[in-house]
Amino acid sequence: MTAAAARLFRFVQWTLRPDQDDDASPLTYAFRCLALRDDDTECGARSEPGTDPVGSQDWAFAHLREHPEHTSYAEVIERPWVMWRAGSA
Repeated sequence: MTAAAARLFRFVQWTLRPDQDDDASPLTYAFRCLALRDDDTECGARSEPGTDPVGSQDWAFAHLREHPEHTSYAEVIERPWVMWRAGSA
């Protein structure tokens, strides 16, 4: 008969929050065209991501000028998040 190994479990509390540290990735904005083509596939054209939301909005207006029937868009926001552990490990 073998002895069972003793086990120690440590429960820690994790918190998820937006990463606002100096070395965090920047918040970025982009727009994606949701208009459907004649074959019912999504256009999918997309602005370059940038830290200024106005730049991606300008792209949407430029895309509309080129494609007047493309009137539906989605804003794509990338916000860095970080997990923090409460207490010591």
